[in-house]
Amino acid sequence: MGYTSAPPDGEATGKARPKRLAVLYDRSCSLCRLSAEAVRIFDNSDAIDLIDLHDDYGRVQFPGLRIEDLMEELHVVDDRGRVWRGARAINEILRRQHGMRGLLAWLWYFPGYPLLAEWQYKRIARSRYSRDFRRAPLKETDQADVEPGK
Repeated sequence: MGYTSAPPDGEATGKARPKRLAVLYDRSCSLCRLSAEAVRIFDNSDAIDLIDLHDDYGRVQFPGLRIEDLMEELHVVDDRGRVWRGARAINEILRRQHGMRGLLAWLWYFPGYPLLAEWQYKRIARSRYSRDFRRAPLKETDQADVEPGK
């Protein structure tokens, strides 16, 4: 399974900064914020930019990505403009990690794992606006996830 491209006709959607991976998430969603914070803590590549999909920078940098699609599932974009969505986006984040963390990405190549991962991703994503996740606190570090140009 490769990357998915949005929009479907393959038009350029924008690119991450050189040698970076842009992770577009919904900062208004508590589960999404918790997930972004987990990515920030887990990341040992120092090559990931967390970008709020509602931020002006994100909309300008990735004009081909539709807000409806972004609200539905996590999107990551590399510096060549390739886009991954859902569980495959998480796999791409893992793939960029160093050491043992990066080895977790190889699970994707076990028969049946991609289908199971996507099913589990969609199951969790359906609960993202549940009461349990709405109560998650917003940390001060969430105020500015990415500073363009740095």
